[in-house]
Amino acid sequence: MYRLLAYLKFLLSSTNQHGVHSPFVYNFITKSLYQKRNKKCTITEDVLFKSISYFKYKKIGLVPLNNSLKSTLNSKFDYLEYGSTPYDIIYVNSKKELFGNILKQTYHNNSALLFEGIHSSKERTQQWESIKELPEVTVSIDLFYCGLIFFRREQAKQHFKIRI
Repeated sequence: MYRLLAYLKFLLSSTNQHGVHSPFVYNFITKSLYQKRNKKCTITEDVLFKSISYFKYKKIGLVPLNNSLKSTLNSKFDYLEYGSTPYDIIYVNSKKELFGNILKQTYHNNSALLFEGIHSSKERTQQWESIKELPEVTVSIDLFYCGLIFFRREQAKQHFKIRI
């Protein structure tokens, strides 16, 4: 029930690319996220694959380590490194992992964090909201199924809710 109400609330407050006034986010959405979806994987995994392609990420952190996803990533991208910091992108697909613990991982100015299930429970939504408010977070993108966090120091703090 919580997820259904959260989705309805998301639909009422979200936008598409036309409501985005950040060139960084607009380009990412239109040139990556809005491209044809791979139906063989989850929406969050599809966002991960598109993010790696668009930003040309090389150093990947998987929390927790998922060998199946790692194999899929290796079949799509032959240049990825795992466990090598600082990470370019950290993919968090654990329902039990607290988001705050992830931020202790090593990242850099162009790193991204991809969280699965940010609206799966009230607790996860509250954790997502608290992470968005951290001073080092400059851009957050709520895609309902997952959320992306960026640490770009050169960008003003902005939060987006985008329908994909």
